[in-house]
Amino acid sequence: MLVEVGKLVERPFSLVLAYPRPDEAVLRDRMRQLKELGITHVEFCGRKSIGKLNVLGKGHVGVVLAARTKSGLKVALKVRRVDADREDLGHEAEMLKLANSVGVGPKLLAHTSDIIVMEFIEGQHLPEWLSAGPSKEQVLDVLRKLFVKCWKLDQIGLDHGELSRAHSHVLVEPKGLSVFEPRLVDFESASTRRRPSNLTSICQYVFIGGLSGLVARILGLPDREELIRALRAYKARMGRDELDRVLAACGLVRHI
Repeated sequence: MLVEVGKLVERPFSLVLAYPRPDEAVLRDRMRQLKELGITHVEFCGRKSIGKLNVLGKGHVGVVLAARTKSGLKVALKVRRVDADREDLGHEAEMLKLANSVGVGPKLLAHTSDIIVMEFIEGQHLPEWLSAGPSKEQVLDVLRKLFVKCWKLDQIGLDHGELSRAHSHVLVEPKGLSVFEPRLVDFESASTRRRPSNLTSICQYVFIGGLSGLVARILGLPDREELIRALRAYKARMGRDELDRVLAACGLVRHI
């Protein structure tokens, strides 16, 4: 359902624009921000729902929507919840901008205090993609790329903060015939003020924790003790040699 921005002040759309307690003043300000950002339409689609409206995502901080700009570009919007535990989305926008500097995350296109405009990523969440029957070679390639991206975040001191439970934080995007690209999303918990643990967190999630059963059916599982030793060495010094050792322990080294 594609809706013009001007209609978002009407029910039931107003609940999504200023979730969960829309009032006239907030709606007016959100409308101002949307116009400032060049957003002309919002598309209600996705697997989450607010009332009878479908949305891309709904979390503790914001609601994620598909939208269109004046040029017709399809984008993703993150709209701050009225009851969020932060006054604005400025920090998240800065963290995303920093991730973009090493080629990670959806591209930050613009932002205001309450709305972030990002590249729209068409893809499946990692567990869903793995369940859809990719080949072993495709899985190995996606995991290698994912681990390298997490290492790049570690290198710039940016900790995503949610990768130990990454079921909704990694999208797998089709990039051509039989080629897929893992994309890290949702940097609302990201920080440069704590020691980064992106690679160790995602590796544990994939091969030891929540995703290990599914991965085991496709790849088998690495030697647990060897992997733990490699992760300990990586924690001590997050260099390229240590990354390669983790990739080797996971059976991904041949794809470097």
